[in-house]
Amino acid sequence: MQGKKLLAKLSGAVLLCVASAAFADLSSFAGGGMSLPYGWYLEGNVGSSHSSNTNYPGSISSSGIGGNGNLGYKFMPFFATEVGYTRYANTSIKSGSTKAATVKNYSYDIAGKGILPVANSPFELFAKLGIARVNAKTSVDNTPLAIGLGVSSSNHSATGLYYGLGADYSMIPALQLVVQWQRAQGNNQTGNLDLFSGGFTFIFG
Repeated sequence: MQGKKLLAKLSGAVLLCVASAAFADLSSFAGGGMSLPYGWYLEGNVGSSHSSNTNYPGSISSSGIGGNGNLGYKFMPFFATEVGYTRYANTSIKSGSTKAATVKNYSYDIAGKGILPVANSPFELFAKLGIARVNAKTSVDNTPLAIGLGVSSSNHSATGLYYGLGADYSMIPALQLVVQWQRAQGNNQTGNLDLFSGGFTFIFG
């Protein structure tokens, strides 16, 4: 459900970008000037994260701020590959209103990125597909409560699909503004990890 909400938000952002492109002054791109570059790039994003599909006991709080960094290579206007690291918000496992344990959530991924330029404009739409290594590291905050819930310190990991959708806007050829949604698919010990974020991509050739 959370992924559907994030996808709906992203779809709205993409539609807004496309509508803006239709009315923007894009003469520098369309008339002879600016071409979208290719080569190595670094990307940094920050936004709202959430974990789902977990079997943790007690009451759970798993939403908060997350961040993502990617290193990639853009081979052509329509395709790139990248590796990334994402740190998601911690999951709090509570008994009543008191925290019993904290789960640190993070993932590594490798993905292909299909890119669709929007007409003769600085806008692009993209989709990502690859694999992710999802990690959930649990530490105990309150031993009596954790024992009562059956929670102990542990470190779980799972390998699953990684996918996402997004849009970017080239402010200058080497610098892009990015908005995207991504999901790292885990299991019921790690959860599925979502990040809806905004950030910047720097293409350095």
